[in-house]
Amino acid sequence: MTSARWSLVVAGLWLASAGLQVAASLERWVVAAGSWTRDQVSIKDHRFDYSWPADPWENVGAAAQLHGAGLLLLAIGLLLLPRAAAGRNPGLDGVAVIVIAALAGFDGIHVLASGLLGFPSPLQYLPVQLLLTGVSAIGLVYLAAERFTSTTWPAAIACLLLVGSTMPGLLVAAFVIAPAVVGYQSFDTTPWTETIVAAWTALAAVAMLVAAGLSARKASIGRRRTNQR
Repeated sequence: MTSARWSLVVAGLWLASAGLQVAASLERWVVAAGSWTRDQVSIKDHRFDYSWPADPWENVGAAAQLHGAGLLLLAIGLLLLPRAAAGRNPGLDGVAVIVIAALAGFDGIHVLASGLLGFPSPLQYLPVQLLLTGVSAIGLVYLAAERFTSTTWPAAIACLLLVGSTMPGLLVAAFVIAPAVVGYQSFDTTPWTETIVAAWTALAAVAMLVAAGLSARKASIGRRRTNQR
C-alpha cells in the first residue's frame, strides 16, 4: 500500500477516534446534564471525569467506554504512522512510535475497562498517568521533528496537534480554551473540556488527509517523469 493510502487509513482511524471522544463528551454535557436531578453534586464534579478514572469516580452513561475505544483507535493510528510518513531516523522513530502508541493504548484499556467494570481499574494511579502522559507529549514532539520535511510536514503538524490529547493538552483545554468558549471557569471541570481535546484529534486527522494528498501528488509527478523518459 502506498504512503498516501496509509495516510488515509491513519486519518480515518483518528477521525473515528475523535468521533467517539465527542460522543463521550455528549454523554456527559448533553445527555446527563439535560436530565440531571441530583442536588448534592453537579455534573461538573471531578468524580465524573472519564479521561482517567480514579477513585472516587462514577461513569456517566457510556462515556468511559466511548472514550476508551477512541483512545485505542488513536493508538492504532499511531502504530501505522511510519507507514504513512517515515521519519528521518527509522530505527529510533520506530521505537518512539511503539512507546507512544503503547501508552495511548494503556490509557484506552484503563478507561474502557473502568467503564465496563463500573469502577476504576487497577491502573488508576494518578502519578503513573502523569509520568506516562508526559513521556507521550515529549515523544510526539520528537515524532514531529522527525517529519518536518518538504513532503511529510503535514504528519509533523498532526503529531504536534496530538499533544492536545495528552495531559498538557487537557490542562490547556480545561483552564484556557474551555473557559473562553463557555464564558466562565468552573469550580471543577469546565463544560466541554473533553470535546476540545477531541477537536485536537480531529485536526490531526485533517492534517493526515493533507499528507495523503501530498503523497499522492508526489507519486503522480514521479510516474509522469518516468513515462517521459
